[in-house]
Amino acid sequence: MDFNNREIATLVWSGIVVAAVFVNAPVRSAFRAMLRAMAHRALLLIFAVAALYVAACVAFLAWWGIWTVDNIKSTAAWLLAFVPATLFNANRIDEDRTYFGRTIRDTLSLTGLLVFIGGLQSFSLPVELVIIPLMTFLALMHQVSERDVAHAPAKRCLGTFLAIVGFAVLAYSIYATFLEWPKFDVRKNVSELLVPILLSLLFLPFLYCVSVVIVYDRNFGNIAYGLPDKGLARFARQRAFFAFRGDLGLLKRWRHIIMHRRPTDRLGVVQAIAQAQREKERAERRPDVDPADGWSPYVAMEFLASEGFTLPGYLWYFDRYRASFLHKFGDRPLANHATYYVEGDEAHATLLTLELWMWGPDNKEEDEPRFAKLIAMLMDRAVGPDAVAAFRGVLDENHQGVSLEWNGYIFAIESDEPGPSGQFSVSFTIAHPAEPRDASDDEAQRD
Repeated sequence: MDFNNREIATLVWSGIVVAAVFVNAPVRSAFRAMLRAMAHRALLLIFAVAALYVAACVAFLAWWGIWTVDNIKSTAAWLLAFVPATLFNANRIDEDRTYFGRTIRDTLSLTGLLVFIGGLQSFSLPVELVIIPLMTFLALMHQVSERDVAHAPAKRCLGTFLAIVGFAVLAYSIYATFLEWPKFDVRKNVSELLVPILLSLLFLPFLYCVSVVIVYDRNFGNIAYGLPDKGLARFARQRAFFAFRGDLGLLKRWRHIIMHRRPTDRLGVVQAIAQAQREKERAERRPDVDPADGWSPYVAMEFLASEGFTLPGYLWYFDRYRASFLHKFGDRPLANHATYYVEGDEAHATLLTLELWMWGPDNKEEDEPRFAKLIAMLMDRAVGPDAVAAFRGVLDENHQGVSLEWNGYIFAIESDEPGPSGQFSVSFTIAHPAEPRDASDDEAQRD
């Protein structure tokens, strides 16, 4: 197991960085705290099972003659880089439907092949000792520059420089390999390329199983709050596992129902499972809704999709079904934002709400017209262009609240007084004629 100059330089600089970091007492203390956290029994069990699974994958590749002792170095590097990173991300995999597809694409990408070719040859050790920290520093600067539009010129300059250096290293590696082709072991180097790729692909099924276990554990843990009765909670977990199996979306929908309906007996638990399955089937089928009865919830959720409002799901919340999404007007921590709500019963949406929250006078002249545009767009798509014209005709900037009943629909906009720092909110609602109304609401509307 030989190390080339680049790998030796990497190990040297890694050792220097680790030594420099651990000279700092607070860092040592934080590292010890991290080790204590990682020593949790559940984490140790996951890593132990992962190690056994990787050993089985290596044995499988060795049985096929793909893996040999010459691959120990690349296998160890893969084990230290790929396995911990993916396992620590396992708790978020269920929220990202593109994770496995993206991981497979990255594993099989041309970039990986080019990096491998670039690593076939290395410069002298002194040159590598200079290049590695320099290129690492520039790569980090490039990453930082991507976070702020104001640093776009620096990003372009650094990106161009890194690309030039990358192509230079690649060209040198190809040229040096060509010169040493008689001594080049094709089988060994192809194996060095294939083994990490195959191990990554073989590890994905295990990673999926871990993500399923984590999601079940997290959702079953929440059930204890919704079902204080331990016997009922145990029954709920058993029925849910056999009903949902690998359908994590259905599991989370059922847990949401349990937390908001709080069933007190086994029948309530079974009904919650049936409700979750019925909701999922309806969401997939997206049945048509008679306009006289309201909007289709799934169509209403897409009224503002073109403007970045992506509502996650139409779910039960104590008294009715609701979906909502918060959209920030910018990347600042306290950027103004708008929230879109869709409310109604299981089959029909009857109330649409669009709220704007302004943190202060900053960007007011830009975000208020943007909110007005969203209101007009929502009215146009929910009711029609005639409603937009009718409502615009009754707007009066001197009033904090305006309401209009038009063909059975009720449009209302309200704003509050600005706070000490200039913050205020504006709320716009569209109530469908089928929206249940209190007697007080009808009386206020007549007034």
